[in-house]
Amino acid sequence: MRKILFYLNKKKFKFDSGMEKCKEILLKNGQVFLSKASKARNKIARMACAWIPSGSNILVHSKSRVVLEILREASVKNGTFHTYVCQSAPDNSGMSMMEELTNFGIKCTLILDSAVGAVMEKVDFVLLGAEAVVENGGIINKIGTSTIGLCAKMLNKPVYVAVESFKFVRFYPLNNRDIPDEYKYKYSTISTVKDLEKEHPLIDYTQPSFLTLLFTDIGIFTPSAVSDELVKLYL
Repeated sequence: MRKILFYLNKKKFKFDSGMEKCKEILLKNGQVFLSKASKARNKIARMACAWIPSGSNILVHSKSRVVLEILREASVKNGTFHTYVCQSAPDNSGMSMMEELTNFGIKCTLILDSAVGAVMEKVDFVLLGAEAVVENGGIINKIGTSTIGLCAKMLNKPVYVAVESFKFVRFYPLNNRDIPDEYKYKYSTISTVKDLEKEHPLIDYTQPSFLTLLFTDIGIFTPSAVSDELVKLYL
């Protein structure tokens, strides 16, 4: 819902015409947004699949629709490859990702999140989705992403991020402490738990120095080029 409201705000829709009119606008333009999001994923997939040669060993984390679309496209056009899928606790979304990849005929191995360091030496590159791309070119994504980025950096493995351009945000965190609690925890957790230090966050921030390229529906960028694209998007 946040993404739809961001899209409507970007398009300068006015919400002062009454509740029924607002509802009509939300429903109509929500469908427009979903259509644009689907087209964006397809465009990214066509662009990025060329970077996935046959015989590759790829590490992916959690479940991402755009990463899923890229791998499906690459399996059709480029031949076979092997994917290591992080289990992605606490919701184990990696299991769902593996099931869908398997249904596409893609070879998969489900690994524990704690096995990333051991598996990293086997992979050719990492392919990630993102919840948001921030102004300095870093990303906010499912918890564990930062650890993967760090391991990949230490072993000189490329880290590619596939993300739709509507996820570019005007926010400049320097570290994980800069991420507001309302993004790191569920509302139910924030409202009932007094000491959040005893809870694990659901997302983390991965700094741009850990990332190699971002595949988006408006082009392929290095992390350092993101701020220029944000200026174009918000003008």
